[in-house]
Amino acid sequence: MKAEIRIISTPEEFLQARINSAIAFNYQFDVEAETNKEPLPYADVYGAFVNGRLVANIYAHRYKMMCHGTYVPMCGIGEVNTLIEFRNKGYIRQLMNAVFDDIQKAGYVYSFLYPFSYKYYGMFGYGPGGSHISAEIPTERLDRYKCTYDVKLYEDGDSYQPYEEVFDKFAKQYTGQVVKNGKWLSGYNPMKTGKSMYLFTENGVPKAFLGYENFYHKGGHLVTDGDIAWDSAEAFENIMGFIYKLRMHNDVFKVVLPDSLPVEAMLNEPWGLKLERNITGQVRLIDTAAALKLYPWGKNKGTVIIGVRDDYYKDQSGSYQINFSDTVTVEKTSKNPDAEFDTFALSPLLMGVFGFDDLAFLPEKSVKINGNIPLLQKLFIRRPVFVTERF
Repeated sequence: MKAEIRIISTPEEFLQARINSAIAFNYQFDVEAETNKEPLPYADVYGAFVNGRLVANIYAHRYKMMCHGTYVPMCGIGEVNTLIEFRNKGYIRQLMNAVFDDIQKAGYVYSFLYPFSYKYYGMFGYGPGGSHISAEIPTERLDRYKCTYDVKLYEDGDSYQPYEEVFDKFAKQYTGQVVKNGKWLSGYNPMKTGKSMYLFTENGVPKAFLGYENFYHKGGHLVTDGDIAWDSAEAFENIMGFIYKLRMHNDVFKVVLPDSLPVEAMLNEPWGLKLERNITGQVRLIDTAAALKLYPWGKNKGTVIIGVRDDYYKDQSGSYQINFSDTVTVEKTSKNPDAEFDTFALSPLLMGVFGFDDLAFLPEKSVKINGNIPLLQKLFIRRPVFVTERF
């Protein structure tokens, strides 16, 4: 059934979208308290209207995401829902089509989402977006670490600049990090929210930050979920040394970390350490040529031809010749490709989630290798990916 698809434009419609989300996801929502809230400044809310009634909606968040050392536009899809009595009528597909059209025109390179079903969003071309480590570290096991940096608690009115400096250095190490703005620091006030943020500096130079919530009265845990960054291994060690100082009243440090970190090797005695590898989400190419140009092909001169099948952006299907040395050029070609991918496979491959050897485990329909295997093995390797933004 065809619905009226458009971006929600009034506070009343925005409120209804939030009510619909609460109904669909079964969480409590205080309508009176939320009535006068303005639409989010960093997201467009797309609505499907049937006879004037909002029956389905999608939030399209506007972000800048780090990708191999460069910030690029990324659309974070969230709050995807349809009222129960209007499901299975194709409204989400109509909404996704509208979002895809708009974000391609706006120059987005990637889109990311946290799915209720990987198979469902795989139909839209989304592939695996990586993973992370959820760690529970016994604080007494951090005895090898010392904190030699200066440490300062964030207070209202403090400058955001040093945190921005640290984050920018941290983000350049990990594809998938999303630019933060100063507002996220406002939630850190140990007296009001129970959350603390500390800045680590060496000789006045910002080196790391750590935000956490203290559950001293609920099991003796320190918990952080994404608000942690460091510019070097030494800075990370200083964070661990700081946590060690808090061991008297905090038995466990719960933290989300990149899955590329060898956490189990960081402790002299790893007894009691708990590590859980969790899937992060799904990623999709929006601008194939831009993503190909961003990929770190290496400094040695070479050429590779990649075939792409995009079932939505038909104009992006075809073969691309990538010439690389100190610079990279990407152009469509009629030549036979060295390898062919659908967007389910190519999106995580160009993010660095997969390496060449991982492709053997993907569905046959997603990957076809035609030749030039030694070069492809050299070019496509797993790279550090760490996505922490939630939307």
